[in-house]
Amino acid sequence: MGEEAYRLDRCLTQLLRAGWLDGVHGVLLGSWEECGPYAGLRPLLLDRLGGLGVPVAEEFGFGHGEGALTVPFGVAAELDADAGTLTLDEPALR
Repeated sequence: MGEEAYRLDRCLTQLLRAGWLDGVHGVLLGSWEECGPYAGLRPLLLDRLGGLGVPVAEEFGFGHGEGALTVPFGVAAELDADAGTLTLDEPALR
């Protein structure tokens, strides 16, 4: 469940260098349960993702922890990082 900070750093760096995050319009960060204190992870996440120049919403509530939210892939949505909201443009299920 948990990951050490150096492993998160490696994963994010690999995604960035491979171009997987090119063209994103925003980033949602979920829970970081069992990954150490979030205060210690936050600088790493912001350092890696800050160069994207897009809104980053933190501690959004999805992930592998108990009571985690489900976030659908491939559904158009509007992210308001300041308000911490994600509004789906269409239903996640049909």
